[in-house]
Amino acid sequence: AEVMQDNDGRSKGCGVVEFKSEEEAKEAIETLNDTELKGRMIFVREDREIGGGGGGGGRGGGFHGHGGGRGGGGTSVYVGNLAYETSWQDLKDHMRQAGNVDQANILQQDDGRSKGCGTVVYQHPRDVARAIRELQNSVLHGRPIFVREDREQGGGRGGGGRGGRRNNNFGGRGGGGGGDFEAGCQLFVNNLSYDTSWRELKDHFRQCGDVERAEVVEGRGGQKKGFGTVRFFKASDASNAIEQLDGVELQGRNLEVRHDNKAGRFR
Repeated sequence: AEVMQDNDGRSKGCGVVEFKSEEEAKEAIETLNDTELKGRMIFVREDREIGGGGGGGGRGGGFHGHGGGRGGGGTSVYVGNLAYETSWQDLKDHMRQAGNVDQANILQQDDGRSKGCGTVVYQHPRDVARAIRELQNSVLHGRPIFVREDREQGGGRGGGGRGGRRNNNFGGRGGGGGGDFEAGCQLFVNNLSYDTSWRELKDHFRQCGDVERAEVVEGRGGQKKGFGTVRFFKASDASNAIEQLDGVELQGRNLEVRHDNKAGRFR
């Protein structure tokens, strides 16, 4: 097991673990992805660069864990509006124009299909600034991509966060009820596919800003109702999401996005 570090010895918030067999690595992905380690929800996937310097599946005996870490020096960017055929290698090669890339990941649905977004981790924070400056709206596979700092990687606001209650579909930190937050930060999202999870909803809206929490509303029997809420840290990001994502398709359904007039009260 190895925790990846910056040149100054600080953790990058990610690491690699190698198993003796491919079966053990796959079991680790199935059982440990989105579990909590020292108060942070960790992300586990196959380490596609193991033994291959960035090649394909490598030996298949390792997995890559990425959590909140201690800050990571701001080396990660979020990339949105990716073509569904874009692979992690395509994304990595494109983003190399801004600097040396440690890893690239395409976020996927449960069935393995791309969500149209991903993350890229650079070796140096200066490369992040360059990527945002030079690769914003650059074209990859016929689509202008959206690039911004990935505030959820190594920035103290990872995935489910401390105390995030996965069984209640809460994203963001804490996952509690309607606490204190800036007016205009919360959105109501209607016409969701019944297959859409809170994490998929959160990932979709992250292209517009830093998401504190996402919730897919369920009935008493656990059946999804086809709507939910998304709360941003900034009201300006929420307004941006309305402009960019209202009417946009997610998992085969055109979303209806508006400000949540019932924010702060239980629905």
